[in-house]
Amino acid sequence: MTFMKSSRLLILAAVFILALAAGCQHQPAAANTPANDSPAVSADQEPAAQQEESSAPPAASGGNGASDASGGAPADPSKPVQSSEPAANEVAVGSVQFVSATEGWTGGPGAVLHTKDGGKTWETQYQGAGSAQSFSFLNNQVGWAYVSPNREAGQAGKDGAQARLLHTGDGGAHWSAVAEAAPIGPDIRFISEQEGFSGNQYTADGGKTWTALPIPANTKGEPFFLTKDQGWAVTMKDSNYEIQLTKDGGKTWKPVWTHATVSQVTGATIRSTESSDVWVLLVGETGMNQTSYTLLHSKDEGKSWKPVVANSTAGGGPAPGYKINEQAGPKGPGTKPGQLIVVNPQTAFLTGVCPPCSDMGAVTVGWTQDGGITWTNGEQQLPGVEAEASFIDGKQGWIVIRGYDKPSVLYRTQDGGKKWDAVHTFGKPAS
Repeated sequence: MTFMKSSRLLILAAVFILALAAGCQHQPAAANTPANDSPAVSADQEPAAQQEESSAPPAASGGNGASDASGGAPADPSKPVQSSEPAANEVAVGSVQFVSATEGWTGGPGAVLHTKDGGKTWETQYQGAGSAQSFSFLNNQVGWAYVSPNREAGQAGKDGAQARLLHTGDGGAHWSAVAEAAPIGPDIRFISEQEGFSGNQYTADGGKTWTALPIPANTKGEPFFLTKDQGWAVTMKDSNYEIQLTKDGGKTWKPVWTHATVSQVTGATIRSTESSDVWVLLVGETGMNQTSYTLLHSKDEGKSWKPVVANSTAGGGPAPGYKINEQAGPKGPGTKPGQLIVVNPQTAFLTGVCPPCSDMGAVTVGWTQDGGITWTNGEQQLPGVEAEASFIDGKQGWIVIRGYDKPSVLYRTQDGGKKWDAVHTFGKPAS
């Protein structure tokens, strides 16, 4: 009896010890179990559906409400993101193009903006990486935008991002990237839905692929191709500058104008709207915030040239093609040249910048309405140090002015540049 009683006591003790041990092993697991007794899920084991939703940007509101197939805005920065208007006033825009008296586009870091009332109000059509630096619209539906990761230089950004070319076929309601890291710069110009140019780069498939057209040695600035066959270039040869013409797509070039110059030609801007008509802005040397320049015009395919503007400066020396103290034409706007805009063989505009003219700098606009026979410099000074303009005819134009650390301002003229009125204020550059 004593033996049996002792055995029962040993068995009970063993059971107690085993139960106690089991309880001790279970307690830590119970401490990590959710209150609802559902199994815990670690951060790296999140369900696939929940991971996709958390990584995708929220669907855009406003605009036309377009989004990608998943219902959210595309995560790929090369794809368009439709956005609501409030962001428009925060963009430090620097580019502009209008196609009519009411409709136009502007852009800057991260955005392309659109207006239908002459620039008074704007909606954001596109948001994405990079800065919309320039536009080329054929009409109010078909256009392209050059987007650079760095507005100041169309090259790869610090993060390896490349410049991109965006395209729209529906007035900007949708934008898509047609080329990445394309060998082009911001000076884009399309002449049809398939053909376009950027300097000597040529595309025949709407910007998807580009081919370099041959240019002469020692070319200064960008050449200009009116068509795939006809192009213009400025070169330097010893102490002469030459204006050259090709009619076979760059295979052969012929100097049509050779002129001695005291100061070197360091750059050139060429514009043409007809095969026999061409305007050439020769950029000279720079010093003391001053750059000398000369504007020439030919109506007979380069056989004869009219000096339209000759801007010699104390810091930059004589205007290209002229001697010291020689003034062969009227002076142009500013102390350095800006943008040359040619509307037709009779009408051309030139912006000029004067950084030391005030604490904020000053931009002025000059023009001719008679093919360069006479030239007028506007009296109105617009505060800023950078400008880009767009004219739809000889009277109606817009200009975006950027300051050092001030908001970008859009001005409009309806009298050919005599009077400019501010119509919209945007954001200011990031500090």
